[in-house]
Amino acid sequence: MDRSNFPRIPFTDLDLLESEEFQLRIFESFADPLAVYDRSYQILKVNQPLLKFYQRSAGQLLGRHCYQVFHGRSAVCENCHVEKVFETGKPQRREMLITLPDGSRRFFVVHAYPVKDDGGAVIQALEHGRDVTYQKTVEKELRSAKQFRENIINAITDTLLVIDPHNFRIMQANNSFLSRVGLDAARVLGRTCYEILLRREHPCAVDGLDCPVEKSAKIKRTAMVDKVYPDARGVERVLHIASYPLLDSQGEVELVVRLERDVTEKRTMEEALAFRSRELQKTQHQLETLFEISRQMNAKDSLVEIIESLKTITEEIFPHTSSLFLIMDAGRTHFLRFGEGLGYFIEKPGLVADFIRFLGILQESCIITGRDSPARLAFLKTISGIFPQWLGIPIMVERQCIGFFLLSSQNLIDYSNRDLQFIQALLDQTSGHIRSLVLHESKIRQVHSRTAKVCHGEIIGQSKRMQEVYELIDLVAGSDATVLITGENGTGKELVAQAIHRQSHRRKGPFVVANCSAYSPTLLESELFGHEKGAFTGAIRQKKGRIERAHGGTLFLDEIDDISPATQVLLLRFLQDHYFERVGGERAIEANVRVLAATNQDLQKGVDTGKFRNDLYYRLNVIAIHLPALRERKDDIPLLCRHFLSKCSAKEKKNIQKFSANAMQTLMDYDWPGNVRQLENAVNHAVIVAQDDILGKRHLPRFLKEIEDEPASTSLTENERRLILRVLQETNWNKHDAARRLEVTRSTLYSKIRRYGLERAGSA
Repeated sequence: MDRSNFPRIPFTDLDLLESEEFQLRIFESFADPLAVYDRSYQILKVNQPLLKFYQRSAGQLLGRHCYQVFHGRSAVCENCHVEKVFETGKPQRREMLITLPDGSRRFFVVHAYPVKDDGGAVIQALEHGRDVTYQKTVEKELRSAKQFRENIINAITDTLLVIDPHNFRIMQANNSFLSRVGLDAARVLGRTCYEILLRREHPCAVDGLDCPVEKSAKIKRTAMVDKVYPDARGVERVLHIASYPLLDSQGEVELVVRLERDVTEKRTMEEALAFRSRELQKTQHQLETLFEISRQMNAKDSLVEIIESLKTITEEIFPHTSSLFLIMDAGRTHFLRFGEGLGYFIEKPGLVADFIRFLGILQESCIITGRDSPARLAFLKTISGIFPQWLGIPIMVERQCIGFFLLSSQNLIDYSNRDLQFIQALLDQTSGHIRSLVLHESKIRQVHSRTAKVCHGEIIGQSKRMQEVYELIDLVAGSDATVLITGENGTGKELVAQAIHRQSHRRKGPFVVANCSAYSPTLLESELFGHEKGAFTGAIRQKKGRIERAHGGTLFLDEIDDISPATQVLLLRFLQDHYFERVGGERAIEANVRVLAATNQDLQKGVDTGKFRNDLYYRLNVIAIHLPALRERKDDIPLLCRHFLSKCSAKEKKNIQKFSANAMQTLMDYDWPGNVRQLENAVNHAVIVAQDDILGKRHLPRFLKEIEDEPASTSLTENERRLILRVLQETNWNKHDAARRLEVTRSTLYSKIRRYGLERAGSA
């Protein structure tokens, strides 16, 4: 030993520390048994506690082998810990049950340590034993108490969890819970509750979800809530959850006991009672609204509008159903086609004529179902082959059938007779207007057929610019390529999309419209891609998006420039591989959809400023069709005016033949910032106020009659500025009304107000 390390200790004290007597005093001071062995396992030294345990003297033990004295063996014990000390030079630990001379058996924890010489070789082994019999007895009693507690917990029929609220790990679970989730205790204990119950990777609070365990720990009181969880079979069950905090001695929450009770059947009964109550309220509501709905239907001025409105109403009354309206043409020889390709399912030789002959013999409205339909009618067999459960209502006008309403679902017997009677009454109220629109649109089609070179479907115009548009429509209709339709508001971008769809091989499929500016970014994503039940607050059931509803047909995305960056990414992925996922879903869904997009903005500028993705822009802009503003094709104004005059006169039941020369010149001189839509509204206004058979300038809207009072300007920009200022003044600077009159969006109006520096008189 280097004594220089102890400069303050006198030499005599160091001799004491190294003396054999001092070491012996330390050896004897231990309360636990100690023994020292040499490499031949002979006992070299023992302390008094060891002699006391074995009731022997030192002379009876020293010099003898340890395996003879303590184990009554003639050779070293198997797997001897002392032997391993000599072999490895490392300490060893062993739990042993030792029989003492008095016959008692005691549990010892035995440690063996190496004693090395200056060269590091193991020359001796020091064995230390500690009696742990009492601790073992206590452990056994604790295990018995734990088993008793577990037996009590498992006797509880409600599912029970004990959760650590600090890390949400499950500390205990009864058999009822394990049975519900279909797991054993080893796969549950120690794991987080959100992982086991909801298969989540993060606590519920991270996504703003309500957590009863966290709430109970926070308020230190019982928290109760109803939640829906899947059972072991994946079936959703309604559970009433009560969380009870367990406080420690400091009054802090140590654990939370979470009890669940299955109340699915109880809630089902409550919902059934609520359903009956709603049925009573619905009857009253139906009676009150039937007249109002009928009035609104009769105000529609096109078959497409009225059919879409009727479909919306039927879907609200009959959830989870599909509805079809088969409307006969004016000559009652075939069914008219709408955006959804109605009547496609009976387009087999002879079936249409067979169906129409059957409807022709009907003289009053009735309800026809698949169960009671005549087996001899081939078209009814066809319907039954496609729709396992269906019913139909003939649409009658003065005891003459003009069409057929078909409602299909998996189970029609759930719908009340009151709902069916309401739909039947609604069809009776609107059938006359439907027939008038059929006759009117038949006349329009006849006019279009005679003027094939001056129109394309519902698009009117014979100018060179419109001829170029017609040519592009014909060229792209046969392809599935994405088309970008550009042009100012009111130029007829949706009509172009409809024309492409009607000429394409997808014409029998649906034509679905999505106005991208009509929804917030979050709602637009749900509207396009749909959402799963529970995907967000208010998502009480699964909903198909417009992409999914357009499967087999065409999706028209209007005002595509208003799509948020996040939704642009999702749309780009769909355009690339035709797969998407609903909001809140994980399953990739394939949709066979052709996409047509439209905008009134310069998307290239949006790409340059970073507002619009360039890769999405190139995906959309495979083929571009630009619609000219009405001021750029004023030669088409007379043709458009005559078309709108015929349409509005029929609607208002007037016999107005033409425009006066002065009125037509006024219409030709105006620049029409609202384009064709604004022109149609102006003609409609004139027809409504006119009492003669000729429309004069006095019948036109005021903004047209006042044009001559303003000084002439060669600047188109100045004319637009004056128009906006005049409309703002007429509406007392009400931006909503001004935008509506100008046929532009409010955002466009605000932009133009800033551009022209318009201010209200008297404002600071």
